[in-house]
Amino acid sequence: MARLASDYYELIRPHLRYPALASQSEESDVYVFESTRESVHSFKNSELFEAHIAHTPKPEARIVSICCRNSLRPLGITEKAMRTLMSQYDIDSSFFDLVVSFGDKPQSSDAGHGGMNVKQGENGAYGTPPLVRLGDVSRANFADMQYLFTYAEDDNKGRGTVPWRIRQVCVFHRYDPSNSGNLWILLHATPQSKLQRQIEQTLSTSPAALLGEWSSIHLLVLSTYLNGWRWCIRNLGDEIEKTVDIALTLDLSKPRTGDHKGGLTYLLKQQYLGDRLVPVASRIGVALTTLHRLEQINSFFHSRRLSSDEEFQSVAGHLTYYITSLEGHLQSVNVLERKVRGISDLLAVALTVENQAVTIDINNKMLDLNNKLVKLTNKSLDGNATVRIVTLVTLIYLPASFVSSLLGMNLFDYGAGGDFQISHQFWVFVVLAGPLTILTVGSWYWLTRRRQRLRDRIREAEVEG
Repeated sequence: MARLASDYYELIRPHLRYPALASQSEESDVYVFESTRESVHSFKNSELFEAHIAHTPKPEARIVSICCRNSLRPLGITEKAMRTLMSQYDIDSSFFDLVVSFGDKPQSSDAGHGGMNVKQGENGAYGTPPLVRLGDVSRANFADMQYLFTYAEDDNKGRGTVPWRIRQVCVFHRYDPSNSGNLWILLHATPQSKLQRQIEQTLSTSPAALLGEWSSIHLLVLSTYLNGWRWCIRNLGDEIEKTVDIALTLDLSKPRTGDHKGGLTYLLKQQYLGDRLVPVASRIGVALTTLHRLEQINSFFHSRRLSSDEEFQSVAGHLTYYITSLEGHLQSVNVLERKVRGISDLLAVALTVENQAVTIDINNKMLDLNNKLVKLTNKSLDGNATVRIVTLVTLIYLPASFVSSLLGMNLFDYGAGGDFQISHQFWVFVVLAGPLTILTVGSWYWLTRRRQRLRDRIREAEVEG
């Protein structure tokens, strides 16, 4: 088998959000069952577990069950102890890739990871058996099977809602028909998981029920966790239906109502539910890959006379049922994905149309406002024209009035007979009033034009800037 590099875990550690393995020996949680005298051991210290594995003769069958304190805590075993276990049984380094999946919740980026991998060797030689497809192998005296099974678990705990959590369990199985060194390694995301409790209960009453056939624990894993996917998908479907029913009752024909915000909220919720559905399909696909590989193994063992006809038929029946169930779940997920896309598209179109209606309404109001401003501007221009005329007339008459006031009315002489007579010095009034009027009007015109040119230059600078 390919050996695990001494610095492998150290190299990949920066890529993990949390450590996958315990840093202290005292943080261990390892359960060991051995077929020899049907002995059970529970280790809370990895060093004690190492010593036991290293110095105890290998029994015909051994089950090693390792638990995390919770799904966000590392496995209850140190890196050194895990290396010792893998070294004692010459386990391929690819198993460690499944080990480092723990210590964190299952990531969507790993949704396609963990399908069953099978390594086989000839004549019991644990050297370097090739990684091959089952159909290409003519002789094999042992098989190493390993996979990561992701499942949905009801984490209700008495609350009103039903939050489904995605968990994972890792299974490693070395099967040797000669009953020499059979090994099970089970990695659990939580302490005292449902699978762990069932294994402990069965081993305490009837160990042969688990160890008598190669498929027993595989089928136990499937029967324990597979059914949760149906109810997890049902829960997602209920949430989708609920939001669809509410979204379809929204009145988006009235601009600027609360329905606009509600429509956007339900559109985002549909997108969120769609995001939750996406990794489910991949995880179910990985589980199907594992089940199909188990079918191949079952047929291979039967063809090699390593299992009886009765066992072969029983395993085949169970696997067919589970495969059919998973394929149905996959179809359900596809239906829900299409439903989410449909209602999301509908809401998006409705919101777009509503936004367009609001935009048109705003444009119409702006057009009305512009028309009113144009009318007001025209009135202002008319008023400005009137003011300009009054100003011009005032400027024309003001100089003459000023000159008249200055010179006084003694320039005019009224005779005793009442006839109107003009003084011979009246030309003085004309000479003074005429140029002064021209100067006043010209100054007003020049100042007005100067201010207009300044405004035009400022406007041009703003346009160019």
